[in-house]
Formats: sequence, C-alpha cells, structure tokens
Amino acid sequence: MATELIGRDGELADLLGRLDDAVHGEPQLVICSGEAGVGKTSLVAELAVRARRDGVRILWARALELPDTPPFWLWHQALGTGTPASGADRVALFEDFAAGLDGAAAGVLLVVDDIHWADEPSLQALLYVVRALRERRIMVCATECSGTAAAGWAAVKPDLLREPVAGSLPLRGLSPTDSAHCLRIEAGRDLPDQLAGEAFDMTAGNPFYLRELGRSLRGSTDDALRLPASLRDVVRGRMTPRSTSARELLRAASILGERFTIAVAARLVERSISDCLAAVDEAIEAGLLVSGEEPGAVRFTHALVRATLLDGLSLQQRVVLHQRAASAIEELYPDAVERNSAALAWHWSNAAVGGANEPAVRWACRAAEVALRELAFEEAIRLYGLALAHAADLDPFDRGHLLLHRAAASARAGDLTSAKSDCVAAQSIARADDDCRSTLRADFAPRRWKAAVLLAEAALVLEPIGDRSWDRDIAEACAEVLSVARSDGAPGPRRLRATRLDAVAASPRLPTPIADARPADVLPESLRARLLARATEAAVYLGNLAGVDESSRAALESADRGDDPGVLAAALRARQLACSGPDHRDEHRALAARMIEAGERARDPAVEMWGRLWRIDALWEQGDLSEIPGELSCLGWCSDRTGGPMSRWHLLIAQAALAQAHAEFDDALDLAEQAHILAAELGHPAGEGAHRALLAVVGHHRGHRREALAAPSASVRGEVRNLLFAALGAAFPMVDSGLATEAEPLYRGLGPPRKWSIPPYFRLNVLVVGGAIAAALGITDDVEYFREQLRPYRGLHITGGGGNAHYLGPVELWLGKFAAALGDPDAASAELGIAAQAARASGAPGFVVEAECEIAELLLAHGDAASALTLARRALPQATSLGMDPWADRLRVVAAHEISRTALTPREREVADLVTRGLTNHEIASALVLSDRTAQNHVQHILTKLGFATRSQIAAWVSARTQ
Repeated sequence: MATELIGRDGELADLLGRLDDAVHGEPQLVICSGEAGVGKTSLVAELAVRARRDGVRILWARALELPDTPPFWLWHQALGTGTPASGADRVALFEDFAAGLDGAAAGVLLVVDDIHWADEPSLQALLYVVRALRERRIMVCATECSGTAAAGWAAVKPDLLREPVAGSLPLRGLSPTDSAHCLRIEAGRDLPDQLAGEAFDMTAGNPFYLRELGRSLRGSTDDALRLPASLRDVVRGRMTPRSTSARELLRAASILGERFTIAVAARLVERSISDCLAAVDEAIEAGLLVSGEEPGAVRFTHALVRATLLDGLSLQQRVVLHQRAASAIEELYPDAVERNSAALAWHWSNAAVGGANEPAVRWACRAAEVALRELAFEEAIRLYGLALAHAADLDPFDRGHLLLHRAAASARAGDLTSAKSDCVAAQSIARADDDCRSTLRADFAPRRWKAAVLLAEAALVLEPIGDRSWDRDIAEACAEVLSVARSDGAPGPRRLRATRLDAVAASPRLPTPIADARPADVLPESLRARLLARATEAAVYLGNLAGVDESSRAALESADRGDDPGVLAAALRARQLACSGPDHRDEHRALAARMIEAGERARDPAVEMWGRLWRIDALWEQGDLSEIPGELSCLGWCSDRTGGPMSRWHLLIAQAALAQAHAEFDDALDLAEQAHILAAELGHPAGEGAHRALLAVVGHHRGHRREALAAPSASVRGEVRNLLFAALGAAFPMVDSGLATEAEPLYRGLGPPRKWSIPPYFRLNVLVVGGAIAAALGITDDVEYFREQLRPYRGLHITGGGGNAHYLGPVELWLGKFAAALGDPDAASAELGIAAQAARASGAPGFVVEAECEIAELLLAHGDAASALTLARRALPQATSLGMDPWADRLRVVAAHEISRTALTPREREVADLVTRGLTNHEIASALVLSDRTAQNHVQHILTKLGFATRSQIAAWVSARTQ
C-alpha cells in the first residue's frame, strides 16, 4: 500500500478533508479519475483504511466489465445479500438503498471502484441517492478510468457532476522523483538515474507500468532497460514463462469477462476442473489472477491484462470460445438459467458470427424479461436491442413485436422519445409489407391480418400524453384498424390473443407469432375494446370530444362481455376520461369503485391505482378533504407496487394538492418540485402544466414567484392539455400581482370565451380562472358569462378530473367574486358566506381567509364599516400565521379604515370614478385624452395606494364614499 501510494500525499489529504466535511453533515460525492494503472484504487483503499480507524462505516462496491452483471450489482455488493427489495416500485427500492447507507454515528464512506463499468440501473439508483443526501453524514467516493466508459456511465455521469455535493479529483502520473522511487522499490535494488529517467519517459509516471517494469528487473544484474513498446508487451512478457496450460486457460477465459468461474473456463479449454486448478494457481502466483469474491471464481488483476489476452485471439477462436461458454453455462447451471440469461445472451450474440442467431435472440429476450422483473428497465432496453441486432432472419412482424417490447421497456424507464421511435418503426413494418400494401381493407389475408394486429398493438403500447403529433398518430393507428375489421362478438377458442404490451412482465420469451389469425375481417372483442378505449383517450386529448361518449360506452360494453380485467381497466379509463368533467359527477364514484374492484380482482396494483385516483377526484369534487388522506395511503401502496416514474408522479401531485388545500404551502411546493423533476425526466407534457397550476394556486395565497409570472413558451401553449391553461395559467398570477397589462394579451388572444373548447377535466378550472382574469380586466360581459356557466355547479369544489393536481376552493367563492365584480353585493355576500362555511368544513383554511377577506372588503365598500373591521381583524391572525402575505395586507387595509378620497391625486380620483362606471383602460384613456399605458399606470397606482387587487374593489370603495 505504501509503495502504491508514493506521491499521493496531496490527493489523499484532499479526500480526507472531504471526508471530514461529510462526517460533519456536509455530504460529498467525489469522482477520482485517471488512466488505467494510475493508482485510483490504491488511493481510495488507503482512504478507507484511514476512515475505518476513525470509526467511519465503510461500504465497498466494484463494477466489473462483464456482459452479465446483475442489475443493481453495486448495491448488492455494498449492502450485502440482504439488500431490501420493495415490491415493484423503483423509487421505494432506491429509498431502501439510501436507507442502507445510514446507521453509523461517525459517518459512512461508500467506495465505488471502476464506476465506468457499472450497470445503468445501479447508476440510476446512485443518482437518486446522491440527490437525497442533503445533510446526511455520507461520502461517496468513486474511481473512473479516463476515456473508458460503458453507455450507462456516459449517460449518468453529467447528471451526477451537476449535483451540488459533487466534485472531481483527477489523478495523473507520478513525478520523475516519485517514479524513480517506485521503480527502485519494485526492482528491489538501486538503479541508475539514467534508467529511472528512461522509465519515466516511457510510462509518463503511471504506477502500474512502473511496477511492471520494476518487477521485470528483479534478479537481473543488467542495468540496461529493455523497455517494451506498451503495457501489452509487458503483460505478454509476464505470460511467456507460464506453462502452456496456464497460457491457454488465461487466453480462453478472457472472453468470459474480468471475473469468471473456473468450471466454465475449464470447458473452454476442454479439460477437467482439477487439471485447470494448477494453471489457476500458477496465474495467481504470477499476479495475473486473484481469487474472486465467490467460491470457484477468480478475476484478472487488471483490466489491461485481460484486454491484452483478448486481443491475441483470432475471430475464429472467439466464436468457438463463445459457443463453448454458452453451452457450458447451460449445462453447468440448469437451475440458474434466469440468473445467467444475460451472460448467455452475450455469448450467443458473439457466437452469431457463425450464423447462430436464434439462440442470441431467444436468450436476449429472456434476459430482458428478467431485467424487467428486477425493475432494471435500462438493462431490458439494452437486451431487447441486442435481440433486434440478431433478428434479421426473423419474420418482419416478429421483429415488429420485438420493437414494441423494447418500446414498452423504454416507456417504463421514462424514455418516451425512444419508445415512440420504436413504435413508429413497428408501424412502418406493418404498413410496408407487400401483402398488406394494397391496404388494410376488408379482404384480409393472414399477413394482412398480422399487419393489422401489429399496427393495433403499436397504438396500445403508448398512452396519449397531450402532444398533438403523438396523440394524432395513436388515433390514426386505432382508426386504421377499427375501420377495416369487425368484432367477432363473442369469445372462443379461435380468438386471437392480444399481447398485453402495457404489462411487459408478461411478455413472451420470443415474439409470439400471429399464427392463429383467421383470414377474415374479424377483430377479437378484447382487442376491439382496447382500441376503442385508446382511440377515446387520444380523441379527448386532441380536443375531438364529439364522439367520445359513444366510443367510451362502446369500449366498456365490449369489455363487459369478456372476462379480461386488463381490457376492462382500459375501457374504464377511457370512460372516466370521457366523462371527467363535473357534469358526470354522479358517475365518477361508480367508475372509481369498478376500477378498484377490477384491480383487486386481478391483483393488479396498476389498475387499482387508477381507481384510487378517481375516488380521490370524487372526494375533491364534494369537498370531502378529510377522507382524502386515507385514500392517499391506498394510492401510495398501489404506486409502490406498480413501479415506474409515472405512478410516483401521480402520487406526488395528489399529495401536493392536499398540502396546498390545507395551506401547508412549503410541503406542497416541495412535493410539486419532486413531481416536476420526475415529469421532466419523462418528457411528459402533463408535468409542466400540473407544476405551473400548483405554483399559481399557492402563489394566489402566498404571493407569486417570478417564474409563475413568465408568459408560457409557444411549445407549451401548443400542447392540447395546456392550450387554454398555458395562457390562463400565466395570466391568472399576473392579474393577481397587478400586471393586468401583461395579462390582457394572453387572455384576449384566446378569443371570446363562448367559443373556447374546454377539455372536460379542465372545465371548472377554466371557468373560475377565466372569470377571475376577466374581472381583473374589467370585461363585465365575460364575467357574466363565466358566472352563468358556473352556477349549475354550486355545492362542488374547483378541481381537475383524472388526477387532481391543485385546489381552488368552493364554487361559491368564485360566484361571490364574480357577483361583486358585476355590482351585485347582496348575491356576492351570500355566496361568499357559503364559501367561507364550506371551506371551514372542508379543512381548507386558506380559502376561509380568502372568502372572509372578500366579505370584509365588500362590507367596507358598502358602508358597513363596523362589521368589516370585526371580520378583518378576526381573519388577519390566521392569514399571518399561514404566510398569506397578500391577503394579510388586504385585511390590514380594511382594518385600518383610514383611507379617504383625499389620498388620491385629482387625476387618480377622475380615473377611479371612471373605473366605477365600468370603463376599460382604453376607454378611460380616450375619455381623459391619455395614452393607454398612462391610464393603466393610474389604475395600478390607485390599486397600490388602496391596497386592493381588483378594479371591482376600487368601484366598491368609490361608491361607498360617494353615498
């Protein structure tokens, strides 16, 4: 250890300093990088020795350059065989990994050696853990070989280095003095300065090179340095004295990876294990191998040793050895086929040069299934890619199904772009076949039928997400198949089994050939129901609402005739989306109950999760907030067992909405930010809209953040889900903040509200937000329209259907605001009183404050100063304690009640009078011969002086003082 650490005092001091910071509550991630042999492992090993002396808990993991590294291999090494596995939820699994690092009062040091070879699932878990370190007493120290990286490390490294706790420590070659010292120690004798200088020039101070050269000089009296041209020559030189059997074994074993079992290596050279043991011992003694972590396993001392040996094999030798390795693994470990499936896929793929494509495809698919069961989505994607690389001889439709399996894995990993690309490729296969190019018309031939099924399944892999192009492709694929096929009307033994690609764990080991398709235009009812359901979803997101009631009913009726819970769940989801607006509120609870029952019957938490979301939506509609925590607990259980980032996102936004309704604003924002990060990783348009909406409603009570006041980008506004709310969601915080001039173009750019096409799940939100903006802008005709549209929904609360992400209080709150803006104080007072009671009963204190503030201002504006003062002074402490600064300021204005008309300038009094008469800014400017901008500035100054937020408050205040 001391020899290997020559010249590393500075680097070791750096690491010890970071470790000291970590054990005092400043977590650290440091990546030690350098070329192979520069001494990275020796450095971190010494760090671990020093840390252990101080009582720090040491965890060690080493990535291996293996084709079959088990998913999460780093974590299994670091935390032991007892590593927890939390159902089917990746987030919970990662949380378990993070929890496994705790438990040492003096801190924890996790060393990850050769991180550049790590499997991507392990790296994704590490990224999650690093992001969650915060003030924990943990240091993560990883070593990385410069210029060498698997795809997983290349993808994750930039994200890791962007974390605030991250830093890097580059290691370079030793100085000439330290190089000479290292060389002399390894040679075991003094050496001439000239020879030491030549060694430094040749190795650039690389300790591994120097040690190899020093060892080659042991026992020699010749001071002439016969340096090899490269390290590979050094390794070859060390191989020369070895026995023929040792050389053969090492060369053959190099195709197995850095670590290998002696039993498999023996099969490669066609000798018995006992015959090979002597060769293994010889290689260990020569420093070429070291004993492995498992009984009967060994590993190469250095990756370059293996690389040198592998480089010496011809292509023919490699193919033969890979075939032998695959056969050996199958024969030696028949009970561990699943565990070794990735290795078998690797070997058969390398042996496929000789034409062995079928086993390469078969084993790659099986290994992908294993990876999916272990939630290693990235590994599954890689393995399906490996299968596709050897699928040239497969039927085109089987290749298409392989593409769809990979697409489904990509979707679960959150890579929607890659998933979409594979779906498009599968659709191209379906449309390009010569037999079906004459169209998918009525006269179905078997291949034409196969093409139709592939096209249909491509439409079923991905869900609509609110992107026009994305959703239109799904809708067109569904329509293309539905237009040429009819339902068989009843289940039977000849029904085509539709592959459930949305439940990838059930995917076949090889693409299931569509061999039982009948040459007729008959569509299995289960597949027809799923297509109708998916077509309904796409139509809703595209804004084509005319036929969704009919298509969703047809899908549900078709599903009810069968007995497949998955098909029923798809139909129920479509029906719920089609009737997600408040006009179907009586049906919402029934659909939720059916979905929960379907999930429980099928023991499918993903299905039950949707039912729980809908039940929560129904509780929001009725204002039953006290019942929501219990349902959130059930939703969390479903999310844990469903797995994938999307289920976690749904749980987070539901939790954020409840925290916001309870006026727990910091918790709401924290949960919303976690959800936003997840959605951004997914690339899902819904994430941005949900996040902006939550920011807006929290800002409505606490004051708006700067980012909430920014106009939405054109790309966001173009999304179907956000077409209205992208504009309204920005204009709402603007008018809340007195930026009416900035908000007006966004609002007017949408056209007359009567012509808006409002998605059903956004109806109540659009009505109240649109009305609030119109009231602030003084557009009374629009306010009247919104008021009339909202009246039928008295008794309900303002939420969004299909997974509510924010809450805007009782409907009566907004009816009261609109009545006040229209100069109807009696109606306003009555509605606001009901709203205050409803919010108090629901446990939404922020909306109690809002309603009481509006009532107090109304009372003051219409002459009942005493009642206004009493109410304002009662509500003010709660507004202050909740951090509702804008509302507390408004209540203070009412409570003070000292402002008179003389507080305004003569010009401002003129403007205030015109505002009272209902004139717009443009009309005020014309009446007083001012510019529009000047008129707007006067209005804003009046609002600021009086502590008001809306023009209607100015009008009420002026009216009260002129009576």
